[in-house]
Amino acid sequence: MPIDMPSQSDELLAIQSKVIACRQGAETGVNPRAMRSRMGSGRWQRLQWGVYAVHSGEPARETMLWAALLRAGPGAVLSHQTAAERHGLIDGPSSLIAITVPAARHPAQLKKITGLVIHRSDAILRTTHPAMLPPCTRIEDTVLDLIQIAPNFGDAYTWICRAIGRRLTTADRIRHANGGA
Repeated sequence: MPIDMPSQSDELLAIQSKVIACRQGAETGVNPRAMRSRMGSGRWQRLQWGVYAVHSGEPARETMLWAALLRAGPGAVLSHQTAAERHGLIDGPSSLIAITVPAARHPAQLKKITGLVIHRSDAILRTTHPAMLPPCTRIEDTVLDLIQIAPNFGDAYTWICRAIGRRLTTADRIRHANGGA
């Protein structure tokens, strides 16, 4: 990590797996000219439009997840298969990164975001896990999201069985998340 980074950005980079969005650079005291210079010299690399890794080399999975969330903007959370990956509901990384943004937001409206599947929801504040980083939907809401997009009953039922069988949640918690008593 370069020594000339403001301490506020050091803290942010530690949380976000050494990924920063242009808008965050300005908020934490990193000069936009310095960001361009680091990109030009190869010390930093662009992961998404307006989102940079503050290192060269192959980015880790968590780095790519943070880049996707930062590209999608405020309020974005990992969801669906990517949230299932984070919760241990599936055993490997999902091929595309699935995120959910607040319903009123349209992050890909101006420029397509490669490698992402973007969902929109009015309930995202309620369904976001209170502590997980990168931000992610709660396990129960992840299961409900996966049930909604399952192509058939058998696949939907498999998500419920897997979540309960792996002791990630209970039937009562899934029912409660679905609006049941």
